[in-house]
Amino acid sequence: MKKTILIVEDEKRLRDLLRDYLLKEGYMVDLAAHGEEGLSMALAKDYDLILLDIMMPFMDGFDLLKELRKKKDTRVFYLTAKAMDEDFMKAYEMGADDFIAKPFSPKVLVLKIRNLFLRLAQEEEEAKEKAYGLLRIQEEAQRVFVGEEEILLTKKEWILLLLFVHHKDQVLQRDFILEKVWGYDYEGDLRAIDTSVKRLREKLQEAAAYIETVRGFGYRFQVKADV
Repeated sequence: MKKTILIVEDEKRLRDLLRDYLLKEGYMVDLAAHGEEGLSMALAKDYDLILLDIMMPFMDGFDLLKELRKKKDTRVFYLTAKAMDEDFMKAYEMGADDFIAKPFSPKVLVLKIRNLFLRLAQEEEEAKEKAYGLLRIQEEAQRVFVGEEEILLTKKEWILLLLFVHHKDQVLQRDFILEKVWGYDYEGDLRAIDTSVKRLREKLQEAAAYIETVRGFGYRFQVKADV
């Protein structure tokens, strides 16, 4: 999905120039000519980023951000001709994510924006990742890591591993595993489970001990601190 950026800048030439650069980068762009208009638009629509001038008519950038932060945590870059340290400190204290001092190169600003979105995407991906001791699992991306090494699993091995971690510390009987992984209409025997578990353990390397055999019942996934 395309990122949407709001530019709040009273200087029309700069406003249009930034819009053109950002459109070329594939962003969707809205424009506001002063603070009051910018605040109204920022509250009415969820933007991925706001480029916010400080010195503007009707409402300056500081007041705009102050009002915006009462309701939203939208990412904000200040565009400022003010180069005083206290202004930069005030911007950060109010919740700005970054600033760029005028005059600046639009190419540098575009690079800053690109890096911001890349960092946010990485943080979002890491937030989706779940750790089980040495194991790191990214379910949406269908990726598994043991330490820093990515492990390639077959479809059945992937489903089997997810079944184990979703029932962590529980003993899963072979009949239950067979139904969940192979389906209730599977006509093979229970040895398919033992074979698949063996192969999965081999791939999990140091984390293989997390899958315990519970004799007479089945298997249990349990993270071991001393592995």
